[in-house]
Amino acid sequence: MKLTILGAGTFFAGINQTASAYLLEASGLKILVDCGPGTLVRLSQIGVSVFDIDAVFITHFHPDHTSDLFPLFMNYRITDTLAKKKPTRFPQIFGPEGIYQYMLRYSRLSQLRSVEGWEKIKFTDIKSKQKLGDVKIEAFKVLHKAFNYKAKAYAYRFGYGGKVITFSGDAAKCPGIEKACKNADIFICDCSFPRGIKGPVHMNTEEIGQISQKNRVKKLLLTHFYPFYSPQILFKEVKENFSGETVIGRDLMKVPLEG
Repeated sequence: MKLTILGAGTFFAGINQTASAYLLEASGLKILVDCGPGTLVRLSQIGVSVFDIDAVFITHFHPDHTSDLFPLFMNYRITDTLAKKKPTRFPQIFGPEGIYQYMLRYSRLSQLRSVEGWEKIKFTDIKSKQKLGDVKIEAFKVLHKAFNYKAKAYAYRFGYGGKVITFSGDAAKCPGIEKACKNADIFICDCSFPRGIKGPVHMNTEEIGQISQKNRVKKLLLTHFYPFYSPQILFKEVKENFSGETVIGRDLMKVPLEG
């Protein structure tokens, strides 16, 4: 498996840091996990065409994880409509329950009714367990409640060749996140908050360290940074409770994993 961080940030996008998006390559497949603003530009920077993407997995519907999803869809829709050479393959898009309705409403609000009546891209509500080729995917419901509204949010666990990569998405401390990261070779973790900030939105650094240590995570990759907190300080706080390898994630970072 090979992981490329496309975006390690949040809503506060800039030249060096865009919002949540990751490219996972395994079993001959290219899988996009989340699709925040900047994803399409980052894909082009690493030389990956949108027509090379086999599947997309969305952790939750917040815009810093989905803003490029409709533009991604429109790449396929418009090319299929206008180009002389039509696309022959299209990705399957997985997400929380209601992913098709989300895209349908988004297209209507955008006054681009391009989703309804065109079925070459399949939208699928995520199941707890499924398989793409030889890649096993497990989804775990997690707690993510922002501005007093609980999101439909999932952490994803991808297994291939005896190795496991877990994506937290956005998650507060909860049973789902602990199950998702158990014995993970790489845990890509939402590291939004320093210690002392607790609640149902995000884990803080103390909780991240404790959860990762308890569940025997082998490598912890910190992402989803806000500009208000130094990644270096967040890193140091995590390390107070976690003895394993820890890395500050950055846009365009490549993370190989044998398997």
